[in-house]
Amino acid sequence: MNRCVLALCFTLTVMGVLVGCGVPKSVAKRAARTSRVSSGKLFLNVALSSTANQNSPVAVDVVLIKDKAFLKTAQGLSANDWFVKKTQFLRQFSKAVEVKSWEWVPGQSVKTISFVVPVDTQGAMIFANYASPGPHSAPLPTGGKVTVFLDDDDFTVESK
Repeated sequence: MNRCVLALCFTLTVMGVLVGCGVPKSVAKRAARTSRVSSGKLFLNVALSSTANQNSPVAVDVVLIKDKAFLKTAQGLSANDWFVKKTQFLRQFSKAVEVKSWEWVPGQSVKTISFVVPVDTQGAMIFANYASPGPHSAPLPTGGKVTVFLDDDDFTVESK
């Protein structure tokens, strides 16, 4: 019994010394950034109007962005700009961008889509390639539940 108590005391003392010694600033900063940015999973619930995109298929891209400079650029893009320059962006920012792409027809039933968001993701955008004029882009949260409704001439995003 005494040996167990002594072993426990020794272990607690060693742990206290290790914790008390501190953590290098670089490790602490990375841990703080990781905990702030780590968002886990994103769940997309997608619903389409029976006349979505003027009764035409609609292409949708969710873009996970790891580069702060490109995030600012992406936030200023319309969907048309994104889809026209997509190949160039993917070539230029190949390690800083992850794209999830789908195409749905009006009225299609879509099962909930879920995926893990990389820990170093700075932000996310959604682009829907509508035939009608308009930006057809929006920022997305990097975790949690999101509902996207693809309507006749545009879409809406609701976070839960």
